[in-house]
Amino acid sequence: MRKFIFCLLFLAMMVEPITIYAQPKSVRKKSGQITKVITDVEQIVVESPVGSVPRLPYQVLVTYSDQSQALRQVKWSNSALSVEKEQAQYPVGKQYTIVGHITGDNTTAEGYPIEASITVVDKAWEVPAAKPVAEPLPIDDVTITGDNRLTSNRDLAIRTILSWDVSQQLYNYRDTYGLSTEGYTPSDGWDSPTTKLKGHGSGHYMSALAFAFASATTQQDKDALRRNIARMVNELRECQERTFVWNEELGRYWEARDFAPEEELRQMKGSWAAFDEHKKEYEKYGYGYLNAIPAHHPALIEMYRGYDNNNWVWAPYYSIHKQLAGLIDIATYVDDKALADKALLIAKDMGLWIWNRLYYRTFVNKEGSQAERRSKPGNRYEMWNMYIAGEDGGTGESLARLSEMVSDKEDKARLLEASNFFDSPAFYDPLSKNIDDIRTRHANQHIPKITSALRSYRGNANPYYYNIAYNFWNMIQGRYAYATGGVGNGEMFRQPYTQILSMNSNVSSDRNRNMSPNPTINETCCAYNLAKLSKDLNCFDPDNAQYMDYYERVLYNQIVGSLHATHYMTTYQYAVGLNAAKPWGNTTPQSSCCGGTGSENHVKYQEAAYFVSDDTVWVALYLPSSAKWQAKGVTINQESLWPSEHSRISVKGSAHFSMKLRVPYWATEGFDVKLNGQSLAKAYKPCSYVEIPAREWSEEDVVEVIMPFTKHINFGPDKMERAATALNETNTQFTPMWVGTFMYGPLAMAAEGVSNWTAATLSVDSVLAEVECNGATKAGGTDGNLYSMTIGDLSFKPDYYHSHNSTHYFRINLVTDSNAESKALLAEAIQQAKIFSKEHYTAQSFGALSQAISDGETLYQTNDATKSQISKQIKLIDKSVERLEAIQFDLSALEIAIKSAEQRNARSYTWDSYAKLQGVLAESKEICAKSKQQSVVDRQRLKLNTAISDLVSMWNLQRTALSEAVEIASQRQKAQQAWNDMEVKVPEYSPWATHGYARMMEQYELAQTVMRNEGKNFNQQEIDAAASALNAAINSMRPGNLPELEDLEELQKLVSQVSKLKPNENIKQSLEYAEMVVKYVSDGSGTKDMISEAEERLRAVLKK
Repeated sequence: MRKFIFCLLFLAMMVEPITIYAQPKSVRKKSGQITKVITDVEQIVVESPVGSVPRLPYQVLVTYSDQSQALRQVKWSNSALSVEKEQAQYPVGKQYTIVGHITGDNTTAEGYPIEASITVVDKAWEVPAAKPVAEPLPIDDVTITGDNRLTSNRDLAIRTILSWDVSQQLYNYRDTYGLSTEGYTPSDGWDSPTTKLKGHGSGHYMSALAFAFASATTQQDKDALRRNIARMVNELRECQERTFVWNEELGRYWEARDFAPEEELRQMKGSWAAFDEHKKEYEKYGYGYLNAIPAHHPALIEMYRGYDNNNWVWAPYYSIHKQLAGLIDIATYVDDKALADKALLIAKDMGLWIWNRLYYRTFVNKEGSQAERRSKPGNRYEMWNMYIAGEDGGTGESLARLSEMVSDKEDKARLLEASNFFDSPAFYDPLSKNIDDIRTRHANQHIPKITSALRSYRGNANPYYYNIAYNFWNMIQGRYAYATGGVGNGEMFRQPYTQILSMNSNVSSDRNRNMSPNPTINETCCAYNLAKLSKDLNCFDPDNAQYMDYYERVLYNQIVGSLHATHYMTTYQYAVGLNAAKPWGNTTPQSSCCGGTGSENHVKYQEAAYFVSDDTVWVALYLPSSAKWQAKGVTINQESLWPSEHSRISVKGSAHFSMKLRVPYWATEGFDVKLNGQSLAKAYKPCSYVEIPAREWSEEDVVEVIMPFTKHINFGPDKMERAATALNETNTQFTPMWVGTFMYGPLAMAAEGVSNWTAATLSVDSVLAEVECNGATKAGGTDGNLYSMTIGDLSFKPDYYHSHNSTHYFRINLVTDSNAESKALLAEAIQQAKIFSKEHYTAQSFGALSQAISDGETLYQTNDATKSQISKQIKLIDKSVERLEAIQFDLSALEIAIKSAEQRNARSYTWDSYAKLQGVLAESKEICAKSKQQSVVDRQRLKLNTAISDLVSMWNLQRTALSEAVEIASQRQKAQQAWNDMEVKVPEYSPWATHGYARMMEQYELAQTVMRNEGKNFNQQEIDAAASALNAAINSMRPGNLPELEDLEELQKLVSQVSKLKPNENIKQSLEYAEMVVKYVSDGSGTKDMISEAEERLRAVLKK
C-alpha cells in the first residue's frame, strides 16, 4: 500500500491535471515557497467489537514533505448503510481493510488514499465511568470580560431579554387553565394562540432569564431579571395547582394515567375547535401537568397523530421540554432559594406527571409491521420515530437532570426511569452498534435525543447510552458538519459525506414560482444542541481535545455569528453557500425554534470555558474571563482579546492543583505555553492538552499561551459537480473540484462580492502562499480585534462578522507546481519525440533530436525552471522533429499496432475510448496505404498506441457511489410501493412526498440504465454524473406529510392576484402570513395545513 501511494504521489508531483469550470482567479505567488505533499499518515489499526461497525477516525495526523504535521479530514468508503450492516455481522476473528481518502488532496481523484486495518474482537468498547471526570464551572462563576464582540453580544441580549413582555409569556398558560387573561398580551410567532407549539418560547424565555441572570454584570439587571423570574414561577405554580384534584372514588389525586382512557383517546380530536373544548377540562389533565396547551396534545401522539398544526399536533413533548428546561435553569441559577425551590418543585411535579402517564399508558414493541405495532395506543417505538410529531426536544435530558437534583429516592428513580421512556429504539439501536442511522432524519429532532441518552448514562451507568452519544458525535464530525460547525439542509440530515452537494442543490421558490439557489440551510438550533452535546461528552473525557476544538469552531463561527452585531436579531437557518445572507429575524424567543435557542445562546458563551475535577482545571477555551473555582477558593483570570492569539492566565488566591491547557488542532506553528517565562515543552501536539503538574499556585504565577492563528482549509468531503446557480438554473454541471473554507486559526473566513462560482474559484498551492494573513485590528468593541486575510483581490473577514451576503465556501484548484501545466506540455513533447527510431534517420538529425530530448528531461527535473525556458525547450524539440532526415521507409511497427488495435473488443471498453480508438485506427490504415514519409508514419504509430493505452476497461470503472445511490433509491421505491399497496394506510401519509419521489424515480431509472450499460458502455464521467444526479434527487426528498415547493403553486397564484389589490390591513396580514408559509415550506418546516389556511385567507380577501 505504501509503495502504491508513493507511486501515485510521484505521478501527482509530475503532472496534476485539473480541468475547471471557469478560469481560476490569478493570484500572485510568493517566491521561495516549497511545495509540500503528504508523505506519511499515522497507522490506523482498529479492534471492533463483534456486532458493531468499526470506529474510524474522522481526522488523521499527516506528515508533509517539509516534516510539518497537521490533522486532515478523512472520508471512509464504508458509509453505505448496506455495507455497515454487513460489517456489523462479521464474526470474531474476521480481519479486513477499509479504504479511506484524505479530502482536499489530488493524489487520486478521491483524495490521498489510506487504509484502516480492522480485527473483529469478542469484547465491548471501553467506556468511562458513569460519574464524569470533570464538570464545567457554572456560568454564574465565570464572567466574560473586556470590550469585545462577546461582551457586546451578551449585553445586547440582556437588554433585549429585559424588554420582553412577561405577560405575553404567561398568556397561553392562563388561557389553558381557565384563568383571566385580561391585561395579558397574547403571544405570537410559534407561541401564538393558534400554534400548537405554544409554550416552547416561554420555556426558552425562562432559560434565557436564568442564563442572563447568571451572566449579568450589574445589580440593576440582576434585580430586574429576578423580578421577571419570580412572576413566571409564581404564576406557573398557580396554573399547575389547578390540576391538584382529589378523587374520592379513587382515594387519591387524579393522575396522568387517569386522563383520557383508551376509548376516549381513540376518539379524541385535534382540531382547534376541539382544543377550545379541551381548555375547559384542566381539572382532568392530571396532578402536576404544566403546559401552555391542554394535556390532550401530548396524549394525541399516543394515537400516532401526525405533524399537522390545524388538525392534530405539532411536537407535544418538544414544548414540554423547553418549559422543564427553563424551570430547571431557574432552579440552578437564581439566587433566591425559595424561588429556586419553587421552580424545582414545579418541574418535579411535571416530570412525575410524565412518568405517571408513560409508565402506565405506554410501552415498547419493536416487532411486527408498522400497522401491527400501532394497533394499540402508546407504543413508544412508534411515537418517538414519527417525523416532528415525535420530536421531544431533549425531554429525557431534563428528566435525568431533575433526577440528579431532587432528594427523594422514589422521585429520583421515577424521574430517571421517565428519562429512558424517551429512548427511541429505531434510532438508538443502530447507533449503539456504530451504524449510521442519522441519514435522512430531521436534524434537530434527533440531536437532543443524544444529549438525553448521555445525561441518563450518569444515572443508569448503562454503556449502551454512552456508546450512542460517542458514536453519534463522531459521525457528525466526519460525515455531516459544515466548516462553521453546523449541520443539516432544510432541517434534515442528508446522505453522509454529501455536504457540498446538499449545499449547492438546495433551492427555494418565490411568489412567481421561480426556483433559485437557497444557500441558507442549517438550523442554528442544531449548532446550539451540538455545542451542548460536545460539552457534555467532554465531561467524561476532558483530555480529548477534539470536543472543545469543535465547540470552539461552532461557537466562534455559527453561534456568535447568529446574532446581529447592533440590533437584536438572530438566525433560523444559517448562511452556508455561495453569496449567502444571514436571514435575520427572530426577535423574540417565540419567533421560531431558533429564536428560542437564540435567546439563550448569547448569555452563556462561558458555559464550557473551564472544566474542573477535584484537583485539576482544564482551560478549554481562550476567552477573556474571570472564573471562580469555589471548591479551591481561587479565581482564575484570563487576560486576552477576542478572538486572540495570546492569553495571560493568573490565579487570585492560593491553592494546590494542576492545570491543563488546550492545544487547538489548528495550532501547528509557533504554539507555546510558558509558566513564569519558561516554556513547558519544545513542541506540542495539535488537538491535545499540555499539563502543568500539580503545584501550589500563588498570585505571582503567570501562564502565557501563545497560539499564532495558522491558515488552513477546511475541505468538504465531496467534490462539487453540480449546483443551482441562478434563477431557474438549478442543475448547472461543473468539472469536479474540491470545495473548502479558508480558516484563520479557529475562524471561518468569508468574502463579500462573490456572486458566482467563477468568482468563487481560486487557485492555491500546497503551502497557501497566495493567502495573506493580515492580523487583526487593534480597536475594541463589537468589531474589535477583527482578523482579515487577502487572496488576490478578495478580502476575507470572519464569518461571524458578516451581516450581508458573503461566501465562505470556494472551489479550490490545488496547484502542486505553478509550472505544472507547462511541464505537462514538455513531458508530452518528450514522449512524442521518443517514438522516432534511430535506424530510420540520419545520425546527425537524430543526434540533434536526442540532445533536445535529453535537455528537456533535465529541464523537467529542475525546480526553478521558468515558463519561458520550458516553452523554448518545447519549440526546440519540435524543430528537431521537423528536421529529421529519413534514410529508410518502414511500415512494420505501424502495421503491428494496427493489428493490435483490431483485436480490441468494444464490449470491454467505455464507448468513448473505444470510439476514439476506431477513429485513430481508420486514420492509421489510411496513412499506411498512402503515406511515404517515415516521420508521419512514426507519429501515427504513437497516436495509435496512445489510443490503445487510453482505452478504459469496464473493469476499472468505479461504480461504488452509483451503486450506493441506486440501493438507497431502491429501498425508497419499495417503501413507497408497499405503502401504496396498503388498503388501510398506516401511517396515513406516504414515506416520501410525491414530487421529490417522482424526481428520484426519474433519476433512478436513468441510473439503472447506466448501471446496466444499456445502449452503450458508459464512461466514468457519465457514471459519476448519474450518481451525483441521483444523490441530488435523494437529498431533496421530503417525508410524505410535508409539503414541497410544487405544492405552493396555487398559493403563489393567489399571492400574485392579491398583491395587485389596493392594500389595507387585512390584505397586508394575509400576504404576510402567505409569505411566511412560503418561507417555512422552502425551509422544510411548513405544513400542508398552513398552505391551506394561507390560501383560504387570500381567497376570502379576493371575495371581498
